[in-house]
Order: sequence, then structure tokens, then C-alpha cells
Amino acid sequence: MRREQTNDCEIWSQFKDGDKNAFASLYQLHSPDLICYGSKICEDQEVLKDAIQDLFVELWYSHKNLATVESVKFYLFKALRYKLIRSEKKRQLQSPFLPNSMRSAFARFELPVESAIIDKEIRDSQVHLLRKVIKSLSKRQQEVIQLRFYQGFSNDQIALLLQMNYQSVSNLLYNALCRIKKNLKSVVFASALSTVICLFF
Repeated sequence: MRREQTNDCEIWSQFKDGDKNAFASLYQLHSPDLICYGSKICEDQEVLKDAIQDLFVELWYSHKNLATVESVKFYLFKALRYKLIRSEKKRQLQSPFLPNSMRSAFARFELPVESAIIDKEIRDSQVHLLRKVIKSLSKRQQEVIQLRFYQGFSNDQIALLLQMNYQSVSNLLYNALCRIKKNLKSVVFASALSTVICLFF
């Protein structure tokens, strides 16, 4: 277990015992990542902020009954994802005539440049090309790429989070990376992505 995960688990344990400072630490540590990930699922920032606030309120009121977790970050991501999708389904039922852009459960992804699959020193034109290719992927492929390379989740965790089997997640990642590699003309990109594929598959 990584050191940060160990520290997270210690804070989680203190939070479960009713430590308000530990609760505040959990929010400060994880709310930025929750906002970043949640914005890829929900377009409405107010809904997202309310969902995160509700999540932590519910956590506090149920802290005595919470289980010990191996990854606090994974637990929070899973809880937020469930809450946002449930909220979106409820809104769709209440407002069936909203435009598709508002009814979609998944917003378009804008993956950060600071990703493991991108060379930090590539030119602006290559960055633009990569973003364009990534946007051409399916929303599910974009989601697994972000979770794997930006949020640092393992394939097993992604499978649990998205309620998919491990092989399906691996296939999504592999196919997405192959498609990116195929569409990129730059030798730099091709070489970097080949390295990533070799490392993870």
C-alpha cells in the first residue's frame, strides 16, 4: 500500500471515530479530485457541488457505521459517481423534454495535458492533435483513460467503479490507446504510446 493510501486510511479511521479535524482533512484532500472527476460526469456545476456536499454530510452522519476501506479515494469516487448518475436519472424523469446536451449523464471530457501518456515537452500542435483524437473516442473510453492515467486507479478498481469486468476495462484501454496511436502522425507520440501499451498490457 502506498504511503498516501496509508495516511488516508489513518485519517479515515480517525474520522470514523468522530474526529472533526479528520473529517475536514478528508474534504480538503479529496474535494479537488472529486470536482475534477465529477465535472466529467455532470455538466451542471451547481448539481455537482451539491452532490459533493451531500456526500460529505451523509458520510458524517453515518460515520459510526462506515466500514474500513482500502482506498478512501476509490470509495469517494464510487459514491459520487453513483450519486450523480442517480441524480441525472431523476432529472430525466422529471424533465423529459430537456435538450440532449443537458440530459446526458456524461459530459465531454477535457483530459489534462499532464497525463502519463503525453510527453511533457511536445509541441502545442501535437497537444492539440492528441486532444482532438481523444475527443473522438467513445465517452466510456475517455472515462477509463482519465481514471487510469490521471486519477491513478488500477484496472481492477476501474472495473469495480464502472461495474464492468476486468477484461472489458483492459480492452477499452487497449483499443483507445491503439486508436490514438493510429491517428497520431507524430513519431514522438507513437513512441510514447507504444511504451505505455507495453507497460500496462
